[in-house]
Amino acid sequence: MIKLSISLSCIAIVLLCASISRGASPTVQMIDICTLCRCLDAKVTNEMTVDCRGEDQHSATGQPTKYFNLQSIVWPVSKDPLNKSLRIRAFFRNLKLLTLLRPPPSTYVTELHFTNNAIDSYHNEPFENFKNLESLTMSGNDLRVMEKDFFASPNILKHLDLSNNSLTSVNALERASLERLESIDLSHNKLKSISVQLTRTLQNASIVRLEHCDLLSWLSDDDLAWQELYLSWNQLTAISGTTFSGLQQLEILNLAHNRIQFLDPQAFAPLGQLRRLDLSANAISNLVTNLALPPALNSVSIAGNSIDQWPFGDLPTKLHLLEVQNNRLSDLHLGQTVGVMILNASDNQLDSFSGSSFPMLTELDLSYNQFSELPRNLGNELRTLILDGNPFERIFFDSRVSLKFLSLNRLPNLSELGGYSFWKLVGREDDKERDCVEIQLSHCPKLQSIHHMAFVNLDLCKLDLSFNRLTSIPANLTDWEALRGEIDMQGNPWNCNCSEQWMVDEILPMIYDSQDLQYLLEDFRCASPEARRNVRLVKFLNHRGAFCGGPQLARLVDATNSQDSPMQAGFANILCSVDDEACWHVHKGSGMIAFCAMLAVTVIVSVVLLVFISIRRKREMRRNTFENVWLMRNGKTTSL
Repeated sequence: MIKLSISLSCIAIVLLCASISRGASPTVQMIDICTLCRCLDAKVTNEMTVDCRGEDQHSATGQPTKYFNLQSIVWPVSKDPLNKSLRIRAFFRNLKLLTLLRPPPSTYVTELHFTNNAIDSYHNEPFENFKNLESLTMSGNDLRVMEKDFFASPNILKHLDLSNNSLTSVNALERASLERLESIDLSHNKLKSISVQLTRTLQNASIVRLEHCDLLSWLSDDDLAWQELYLSWNQLTAISGTTFSGLQQLEILNLAHNRIQFLDPQAFAPLGQLRRLDLSANAISNLVTNLALPPALNSVSIAGNSIDQWPFGDLPTKLHLLEVQNNRLSDLHLGQTVGVMILNASDNQLDSFSGSSFPMLTELDLSYNQFSELPRNLGNELRTLILDGNPFERIFFDSRVSLKFLSLNRLPNLSELGGYSFWKLVGREDDKERDCVEIQLSHCPKLQSIHHMAFVNLDLCKLDLSFNRLTSIPANLTDWEALRGEIDMQGNPWNCNCSEQWMVDEILPMIYDSQDLQYLLEDFRCASPEARRNVRLVKFLNHRGAFCGGPQLARLVDATNSQDSPMQAGFANILCSVDDEACWHVHKGSGMIAFCAMLAVTVIVSVVLLVFISIRRKREMRRNTFENVWLMRNGKTTSL
């Protein structure tokens, strides 16, 4: 009997060893996460950041990790057992994780970020054991549906980001316990609709983002505590009077880039807390009656629609930002005085502007309208005025305007800037040293001439005259030194002759001496004469009088490429090419004086030399005569 028992024990041992050798699973080896990833300890705030990033990440020992097993990690713990305030923020980015497993629990982890992986599935309630988790990010993955429970257990989650996936269904969120959730981001998914059950689950949230979700409709009957709702870039076509009636606490509503054609004029009137409303880039045309705006509104945009009549009733007194650009408006006479501070009415059909309706404006954009004359009565608070793209044939401020910035770019009909164009324009007073104004006057295809009195009595901070048709400008146009190099002359067909030598002498050094402004030299080039075509003016910076010496000298001077050249000062102003018209005129500099001086010296030297040669020849002739007479008297012959 004893022998039988011993035999059976031996057989059992052999079978156990065989089973182990044939593939019994070994125990999973746990690894400290700080040996695989970077752990940054912020001792002041008692926070730790665990950063696991990319396939090519290196462990703490410097060896590359071949794979990342989320279930085998060991979380850091507080060094002080009595200190329970350690907070761990963990980032698992670009690791190509396919499935979200259940990580080992940790009471210290408050944030988890699984960004830009390839997660398309997850284990049931993967974060059940993270009782102190407050923020979860799973953006940039391949989730398509959420059927398994995600947060069914009680939790304190405050922020949830599921953006940039391919979700078509979020049933798990409808069953989730998200009572403390403050913000949720479901943007950039493929949700066609949002169920009433989901809105009830999220009723305590403050911020809900649903941009780029292909939503076809929106309806919520329950009272929700939402404060911000983002529904831009969807497929909404109609907003009724009850669409947002349950959002009494809403402060921000973004409906931009939808297909809204029908808009109930009372759709937003019940939203007494609404501060910002964006209806831009829809298909809204004229409304049956004016749109009623809630009294707390301070920003509204209805840009990019097809509106040709003023769409609003009385504007709220708190409204500071109004955007109506890119419509078909031809009139802005409101019949009331409003407190709007920033008005963008560009890309309409306006040819007049009633500044008396907007006395508080600080920024006004009337670009790309039909103005032929500058608008008047712009108010005393205006700082920025943008008038690009209007069909002005002249610029003339006939009433006082105080500005910090004036933009007059891309004016298709402006061919010249006459004298006293800005004589009523003054710089805005502020706390800085100078009350000056910045003017942009660029990309005007016909602008060829600027009068030397155009900017008279105007203190300029910056001047942009780039990409016009200017070949020259007056040297006394403004106080160039006061601009301190803030001058953009690029893109013009400059005629680089002697009359424009002052640009090389005065403007170029100021721009070149500032490292931050040297980009203004890239397209500051000559267009004529032919020898200098497309040459950057900065090449002539260290050569005195290069333009006054003609094309041949310009090439000679450029070849020296040094101020230490043996070429003497003033020489460049003397040596001329016969095909350079600048040689026939007296210009700024000492070229003609030097020429005359050298000519006088040459004449004097020549006369002295001729006198010397003449005297020497006479002496030689006299000596030869005496020698011949002596030889003849002594009966000797001479031979040459």
